[in-house]
Amino acid sequence: MPLRLVLVVLFVLQILIAVGLTGWLSLRNGEKAIKDLATQLRSKTSTQVTDHLADQLRLPHQINQLNLDAIKVGSLNLQDFDRLGRTFYRQMQIFKVGYINFANPEGEFIGVERLADGAIVINETRRPSLSSLFIYKTDEQGNRVKLETILSVEAPVYEEGWYADAAKAQKPLWSAIYPWDDKPEVLSISSSYPIYTPQNQLLGVIGVDLILSDLGLFLQKIQPNPAGKIFIIERSGLLVASSASEPPFILRAGKAERMAAFQSRDPLIKATIDYLTRHFSTLAHIQSVHQLSFAMAEQQQFVQVTPWKDDHGLDWLVVVAVPESDFMEEINANTRTTILLCLLSLASAILLGLLTSRWFSQRIQHLVMVSQEIANGNFDQMIEVQGIRELGNLSQSLNQMAIRLKSAFTELEDRVAHRTAELVEAKTAAESASLAKSKFLEAMSHELRTPLNAILGATQVLQRDSSLTAEHQERLKIMHRNGNYLLALINDLLEIAKIDGSQPPPASNRFDLELRLKSETRPQTDEQVIDQQLVGCLARMSPEWTAQLHQAAIKGFDQEIFQLVTQIPIDCDLLATSLTTWVRDFQFDKVTDLIQQLMDARFES
Repeated sequence: MPLRLVLVVLFVLQILIAVGLTGWLSLRNGEKAIKDLATQLRSKTSTQVTDHLADQLRLPHQINQLNLDAIKVGSLNLQDFDRLGRTFYRQMQIFKVGYINFANPEGEFIGVERLADGAIVINETRRPSLSSLFIYKTDEQGNRVKLETILSVEAPVYEEGWYADAAKAQKPLWSAIYPWDDKPEVLSISSSYPIYTPQNQLLGVIGVDLILSDLGLFLQKIQPNPAGKIFIIERSGLLVASSASEPPFILRAGKAERMAAFQSRDPLIKATIDYLTRHFSTLAHIQSVHQLSFAMAEQQQFVQVTPWKDDHGLDWLVVVAVPESDFMEEINANTRTTILLCLLSLASAILLGLLTSRWFSQRIQHLVMVSQEIANGNFDQMIEVQGIRELGNLSQSLNQMAIRLKSAFTELEDRVAHRTAELVEAKTAAESASLAKSKFLEAMSHELRTPLNAILGATQVLQRDSSLTAEHQERLKIMHRNGNYLLALINDLLEIAKIDGSQPPPASNRFDLELRLKSETRPQTDEQVIDQQLVGCLARMSPEWTAQLHQAAIKGFDQEIFQLVTQIPIDCDLLATSLTTWVRDFQFDKVTDLIQQLMDARFES
């Protein structure tokens, strides 16, 4: 693998790992921050709602208690409806409530109402017109100034829930949430206090109404985001108020019917109440604060449900639902920014890696070229690398190696020249000795052939003697045959002396027939079989591979031979094993001999 690619890959890999871990940790921290923020937001919103409920629902009891104390001390006469109207009017100016009223068992009624435009009117029903409700405009002191309208009353006031429930319970309580008869679009809840004489005789019921639409406006005001929802429900599942734009009731034939949460047209409110019902089986099981989450339309929704109770019978649930997408916009933007920065960092790393690797590779390539020149015998090369200490040290080492190699090769050439001169001198002496040997062999062969010819002649004469036995004849034949054999040996010695050290002539048929038959029928040895197998395996290799092996064996390059051995097929394992063993034992001559056998075999074929 090229050094440039290695440097780029390693550099980019490090940057990629670092940037990837940073992005992953950033995303994880972002998700954790989202959950923490959603938890804090739900808790804060729920606390705001419960605190508001406590403050607002405490006012009716405080107003009722003030009026009850005034009645007890005699400062407020229940028979004086004019004074009651002015008192209720001043209380309406001080306290932000929707309605303050009083009714007696005879069906008489007086109430002070705050209209939608902020104006305050007095509603009154007196004997003998108990079936009519008179509505008066008032001045700034609460005095009646004008009869605005007269409405028909369908049922006596003591049958209404705010009156009848308190009279029956004989204690202060909250009425059920109810719509007004003359304004069905208004839902309210009344804090009702029954009033008794010391003899425990019912004098009437005073009440203060809270308009639930005001509670809905408050929920819309504190709603954390447009996609989230806040709603209050009773344990029965009926809506009390919500931050949605829809009212918590349904108008049917001009009459208001309270709406259950699962009937809401708001998808988040409907999905949340469905989830709470499935999760808790029934809303009555929710007795503590719960923070939950569920999926709606493939998006996560965070929910907190908080029970809220008071001392007068209210038992509501405050639910805050916030979609995860409201928090993910900023996180997604940060994620996109992180990804873009990661890509820019990666591109910068690749570019910087390419430039760095190019700078390194150019200097290392220069070192490689100079080292190749030194390997080819050009020892006058000098290397100079600046900027990197390690490469500078390497260049100095190569320069010192070139100087030492040049000195070693010069010394080797001198030794070779000296050894060559010695060999020439030894060759001259050897030639002189060989000439003397030849002359000696010529003289000796003459001296040996003279008596040997006499012996051969005598055996021929004796063979013609018919008086000899067959056994003697056979022995004479053997003597004559061996004599001829000995004469052939002497002639061969003489021929060797004449060719002065050249290859001896091949064996002829002058040997004894029995000896030749034995030699030809003798089976091949194991070494001959192995040599034939090695030559066969070597013949399967390419000529270029054989030439490289030959050059490496001549130069004694063991590592190059080991590298060539790895290219030998698996079925020629014998050749690979033999070459490895010879090279490890520095027997390079066996390698050259094996190649020579292959060349001889090819030449003969």
